[in-house]
Amino acid sequence: ADYEVKPDNIKSGSAEWQRWAIDTAKEMVSRKSFKGKEVIAAMPADDTFVDQVRVPGSADKNLEKAALSSVAPRLPFDAAQAVVQYVVIGSPAGNGEVDVLVMATDRKIVDRHLAIYENAGLMLKSMGVWPSAIANCYASFFGRRKEDLDSPVMLVDVGPTQTNVLICKHVNLLLARVIPTGFTQLDDEKNTAGLMEEMDACCRYYESAQPGNRIQRLIFLSGRSVNKTVCEKVAQLAQKMQIPAQIGDVLAAVEIDDAEKIGIDRREFQVDWATAFGLSLTGLNKPV
Repeated sequence: ADYEVKPDNIKSGSAEWQRWAIDTAKEMVSRKSFKGKEVIAAMPADDTFVDQVRVPGSADKNLEKAALSSVAPRLPFDAAQAVVQYVVIGSPAGNGEVDVLVMATDRKIVDRHLAIYENAGLMLKSMGVWPSAIANCYASFFGRRKEDLDSPVMLVDVGPTQTNVLICKHVNLLLARVIPTGFTQLDDEKNTAGLMEEMDACCRYYESAQPGNRIQRLIFLSGRSVNKTVCEKVAQLAQKMQIPAQIGDVLAAVEIDDAEKIGIDRREFQVDWATAFGLSLTGLNKPV
């Protein structure tokens, strides 16, 4: 494993960033002696639009078109250039509609990422989205009991500039949100309080849309060096929800003989290992 932090003076998505990503990927693969050239990737949360919509059940054969039409006015890019994935969450009783989780990104951004892998000499096997990777990580490490197969859980993954919130049943996605507050803003108590309010709103929205399917557990995907203030706030939110909470430390679930040699720093909580591990286990867990 290996990771490299983007220099602050390089703007994400720029031509300079693309050249940096290509050169860095080449160098990382070489210095860590990775085996093979196949890559399983996920579009970054910053580049992925996620929303939940309700569409007519009669659109069953054209769900992608109906879902895209519903979110088109809110997309931050031209809907005609959208690459879309969607997941049917359920059908509210008696109204003939279905709830759909829509994940979309700009085709130009996808092409930009594809060019990075190609120019770095890597072969892209598949490209997914962060909600699926996070759910796969949960199912592999923290949702292995029989009762977990049908129990809704809330997963919280705090990154540098955003927090990814996911509600799922095992690998089945139920709700996903990107909250534009990450650990670089959490020194401000107001930002921390705002993050908790957004997470609470996610819970209330889900439970109002899925009556009778209460969230059973809250898992804070982080390492042993988790920000103590955020950890306490997450615990308070779980207490308010009257559900158990736990730290989901992916690295603690994996046997690592020589962390320094492998390239994983257990003290580095800012690295999003949950997504990387979820991608590496793609295909292991099948939807229930």
